[in-house]
Amino acid sequence: MFEKHEILKWEENDWRKEVFLNFAKDLTNKDPKFPCVFGASGFQQNQLRFDFFAGIEKESIKLLAHSLKRYLKAAKSFGSYTSFVAFFNIDTNKSIQEYEGIFWDVLKELHKIDEEPWPIDIPKDTNDPKWEFCFGGEPIFVVCNTPAHKLRKSRSASTFMITFQPRWVFDEIGLLTPNGEKYKKIVRDLLSKYDEIPEYPYLGSYGDPGNKEWLQYFIPETNDIKNIDKCPFHQFIKQEANNMGKVSYISGERVNLESAVIELLPETGSVEVQRDTPFREHKTHTHPTDETLLIIDGEITFYAEDQEIKCKSGDRILLPAGTKHSSIAGPNGCLYVIALEFISPEQQKKEEVEYAN
Repeated sequence: MFEKHEILKWEENDWRKEVFLNFAKDLTNKDPKFPCVFGASGFQQNQLRFDFFAGIEKESIKLLAHSLKRYLKAAKSFGSYTSFVAFFNIDTNKSIQEYEGIFWDVLKELHKIDEEPWPIDIPKDTNDPKWEFCFGGEPIFVVCNTPAHKLRKSRSASTFMITFQPRWVFDEIGLLTPNGEKYKKIVRDLLSKYDEIPEYPYLGSYGDPGNKEWLQYFIPETNDIKNIDKCPFHQFIKQEANNMGKVSYISGERVNLESAVIELLPETGSVEVQRDTPFREHKTHTHPTDETLLIIDGEITFYAEDQEIKCKSGDRILLPAGTKHSSIAGPNGCLYVIALEFISPEQQKKEEVEYAN
């Protein structure tokens, strides 16, 4: 982990110094002015910290995890505008889609090697407005910049780059205050002048109903987003729970039937809509496939693996194949969607090998 004055002392032909200078040029540019005024202020006040990684293989991500952990322990001493910026020395000619896949793979790998438990007050459902990526016990807003971003210059960089900003930073700078709303408008106005494409339609504020933080992590070059419900990180968390062979409960906000069906429909498999009358009981049974149940309306209590799990609208239960479970609907009955995913023995074996590695 480095400060900017240390990096400036390095040799001119060092790739690390080269990408840093390009980054510094963007943040200090006056015409057009860089839209993230908080990041620019943090840079000027030496509150940002940096590190550099030779690639994106597992060893590099382990080094990233180590550096990020060090940063998080000291972050509050750096100031209210602090962020941790990670630069990666990889191919700069990849497509937007390739960089997006790499970005989510980095977050997945960080999660796999994270030694701290997921904070209990942060939901694991990425479509919950209070979801945020977490590492080292800290919620972190994450931003990716790539060389493939041309029109959306606010997300452009000379190399693949990820910025990690602790969630508490936004509280410190008062984004939820009247003064914070003023700065948010300033940032949006600057974005309209900086980018060569209209404003991204899914910019939102943490915690607002309907906001999805993950949609702001990797912003593409186009505003035409085909599926805003299937987050790669959420799919990974679901598979992780299934591979662990344990029942998983994810708390969430209210959801309507149409969006639930679209979100849960697997690539290979089906969904069914189930309505239980008040106090309808399903006796103990199992299923040969993995199941995800997303509650639409009402309440239901599941019993599985010595757990009693009470669910309401927006909550979901992940049931690995073969799990013994039962349920009873609440006094108002329950409406829910069940996703049944068919996994061939060959695919199951492949996924188990990939997860193990």
